[in-house]
Amino acid sequence: MKRAINFVLVLFVMAAASMAVAKTKEVTAQATGFGDTPETAVANALVEAARQSLGVSVLLDPNFRTESYQWVESEKMVSGSWTSKPEAQAPSLANVVGYKVISTKEVKDKLWQANIEARLLQNASIGPDKSNLPTLVVAPVRTDEASYDVGETVSSGKLAKHMHRELVTSFIQGGRFRVLDRQYPKATQAELNIAASGLSPFEHAKLGQQLGADLVMTADVEKFQLGRETQKFYGAQLNSMEPFIRINYQLIDTATREIITAGTWVDQQSQNNFRARLREADIEPAREKDRVGEVLYPYVARQLSGEVVDVLYPLRVLSAVSSNAIYITQGEGRLEKGDLMSAREPQPEINDPDSGVAIRLQGPIAATVRVTDVTPSYAVAELVTGNLKSLSGNAVLHVEAKPSEAPVGIERPLTPGSSDAPIKW
Repeated sequence: MKRAINFVLVLFVMAAASMAVAKTKEVTAQATGFGDTPETAVANALVEAARQSLGVSVLLDPNFRTESYQWVESEKMVSGSWTSKPEAQAPSLANVVGYKVISTKEVKDKLWQANIEARLLQNASIGPDKSNLPTLVVAPVRTDEASYDVGETVSSGKLAKHMHRELVTSFIQGGRFRVLDRQYPKATQAELNIAASGLSPFEHAKLGQQLGADLVMTADVEKFQLGRETQKFYGAQLNSMEPFIRINYQLIDTATREIITAGTWVDQQSQNNFRARLREADIEPAREKDRVGEVLYPYVARQLSGEVVDVLYPLRVLSAVSSNAIYITQGEGRLEKGDLMSAREPQPEINDPDSGVAIRLQGPIAATVRVTDVTPSYAVAELVTGNLKSLSGNAVLHVEAKPSEAPVGIERPLTPGSSDAPIKW
């Protein structure tokens, strides 16, 4: 019996090993390197080629650079011919199949430039191929206050941690970016914790590029609380549960240092809608103040990330089969059941006379749809108002603020006699 179990384990390990090998693909990358000798320039070019294809992790491994130098130095460098895969004693170079020196030249005294082409084994995704999607890093969330009231008082550090985690989750679920869950350097994190203004977009772009990302998303929490100014009624304190949230954000292109979009997201949900969300999650805010964030953080992250995603990937109609089967391009992480969306009549583009930029005018609302089902890849909606024909041809949709609903009484309402200063007759 023991031998049988061991045999099964061996087969499992062999299968796992074969799967690991199968989940790689060979890619080719060209790169340029500089050094005080031709060999050093070639080695630096090899490291750069590996960084492009394998990510910045190769830069964090000191053995990779050292073994690259040793490999290049040990070979007879000839331009135009391929150098085969390194021997087994260089484990850090396991993903390098080989390289070819295209050219070397001395650009200045004791400064050599080398252009190479490298073949590398790149890990292939187990799931759907997302190599065509841009990579995104979510910067540490910045806060302007020392603490925030979200049902209970939470520190700025705790709120920032929750929001960062939920933003990463929302972007991953949205499926429009390859999200790199990497941490900024400790020095950068310390600066972000100290200075409310944080780093400049240029510094964020530079750091994001070092982390191997195409885009960096930054968020600065200006306001994050439940309730506005409190009122008293016959001595009773009326506690409002209306969210009051303002978050400034930027989406930065790391290659050009350009801010693709920037804005301020303001929560528009009413107190009744928020109470309804708490009720659906079976949370009583008066008794379970520590659980209010379970609903609030994911909701804010989904709305905020959705506003950022819409700039590059607006919501579109995939297919309008019937009034009860309207398929939308995005699902979890962007939409939830009950969301209302509007489609506007297409308008011609006009050129701004000052900038020359083409501007698409917004037409009147042609139809309104409501989300009835959400999947990881798409959402299903039903027609609420308008004509089904207006939803054909990749119509662009815009999420609308939900209408106010009837008051939801989760908590027992206060009466004059239940306050700290009841009426005395």
